[in-house]
Amino acid sequence: MTSLVILLLVLAGVGAGVAVYHNNEVKKAQVIAYKKLKTSVKSAETTAFNSPTDKNVAQMKTLVAKLDKKDKVPYQKSLATLEGYVDHIDQAKNALKTYKKSKNDADYTAVTNKINLLTSKSEAAQKNELNTTLATVKKEVDAEKAAAEKAKYEGKKLIALTFDDGPNPTTTPKLLKTLADNDVKATFFPLGEEAKANPDIIKAEAAQGHEVASHTWDHKNLVTLTPEQQKQEILSAHDLINSLTGQKTNFFRPPYGSYNATTLAQTPLAAVDWSIDTNDWRYVNNTPMVIQNAVNYAHDGGIILIHDIHSWSINAVPDIIQQLKAKGYTFVTVSELLNAKEGPIQSGKVYTGY
Repeated sequence: MTSLVILLLVLAGVGAGVAVYHNNEVKKAQVIAYKKLKTSVKSAETTAFNSPTDKNVAQMKTLVAKLDKKDKVPYQKSLATLEGYVDHIDQAKNALKTYKKSKNDADYTAVTNKINLLTSKSEAAQKNELNTTLATVKKEVDAEKAAAEKAKYEGKKLIALTFDDGPNPTTTPKLLKTLADNDVKATFFPLGEEAKANPDIIKAEAAQGHEVASHTWDHKNLVTLTPEQQKQEILSAHDLINSLTGQKTNFFRPPYGSYNATTLAQTPLAAVDWSIDTNDWRYVNNTPMVIQNAVNYAHDGGIILIHDIHSWSINAVPDIIQQLKAKGYTFVTVSELLNAKEGPIQSGKVYTGY
């Protein structure tokens, strides 16, 4: 009997030892597994920050949920940041889809603004990809619009009225009324300094459907300037005018029609001169001569140069419109003219009409 008791006690001791050993091994395995989990979470965090996609962030979130409460805190902050990145990227992608469908300038501006919000290092790869896609879509949209413009104006005699050096608070509003009364769209090339002084007139030009582009800041002869000065002259006015109009013009008019290869290399813009010069600056107070020069030299694909700062020039516009309409001309903006004649405006190219 005594031997049996002793045997049972020995067996019980062995069983307890086995249980303790097993429990220790389980705890060791749990510690090892938790360390692996923490390593996996850290790796997932790195992957998500390198590429903040829905899939990568979701994977990280799943792993973080398995952590102890105290270990979750820093990762939850990371997840909040990453979810913000994903939201910004998704907004940009959705804006791009909208623009691809609508093909309008307002949606192009919207997607550009959304992409520009992607400023973190983590969003850089997605930003580059979106910009590349946007450039491709924009090219396709421009080509479609150009084809549509060409078809719209097929067989018509086209001519573009352009106005330099404004806006003038007295003469330009009078001109805008004349254009509205005659249902004519034109292209304005204001100076940056005048646009700054008269922003409401610039906005009114755009609101009436006219095209507005840079004529440089203060009318310096560009070829007499350094490359950097040329760039500043062109883009300072270009940026201001686009900010006022909401347009995205991709061309400018060099003062005096003066430019060289250096000028064209300073910006991504095209240069637009003219093929019909009214010489209104020369014929002071001579409205009939301004009319004569515009009408007599008119031709299909012509770009007429007038200055909206001269009262005698503005007084000539009603007759110019009436006489050219009588001759079968259709008035268009510079972009419409160029698109109809040869397609989208090309960076660095010079256009003088046809």
